[in-house]
Amino acid sequence: RRVMDVGKVAECVARVKKMHNIHQHLDLIAGLPFETFAQFQQSFNDVYAMRPDQLQLGFLKVLHGSFMYDNAEAYGLVWQDRPPYEVLSTNWLPYGDVIRLKKVEEMVEVYYNSFQFSHTMRLLVELFPSAFSMYEKMGNYYEKKGLFGLNHSRLARYEILWDFVESELAEFT
Repeated sequence: RRVMDVGKVAECVARVKKMHNIHQHLDLIAGLPFETFAQFQQSFNDVYAMRPDQLQLGFLKVLHGSFMYDNAEAYGLVWQDRPPYEVLSTNWLPYGDVIRLKKVEEMVEVYYNSFQFSHTMRLLVELFPSAFSMYEKMGNYYEKKGLFGLNHSRLARYEILWDFVESELAEFT
């Protein structure tokens, strides 16, 4: 039931960033009532543009006794019946979209939050309509190649990223 002013958050983030002495983590929660996939996508792009040091994608937790738990039926919340009790779908976000967001979450963890690809990601995002679309395409690439669920070395991550870039550049030519 919180209200957020994205413009005000962006101003605060920029002010803190200018100090160069605080590591900023910004969080997004998927599965909130009334938020569609498209709205989450826009929120992701807005927060990504703020260039936080880490961008955490989380999923709504429906905890016993919480407001969300008490109002689950009204919001059409379906969630895991074991910890961490993450939302699986809502009236506005079907299960298929939650899975799409899970892939984006994984790509952000590997390629943004690891700090191993900072310069590359800053340049690569320019090839896509938005940051979200880039990470979603990367997730789709991982899925198509069977790369999820495997433990990749740092070198392998670079090679996978290079292969992804080559496949995307081939689509532009």
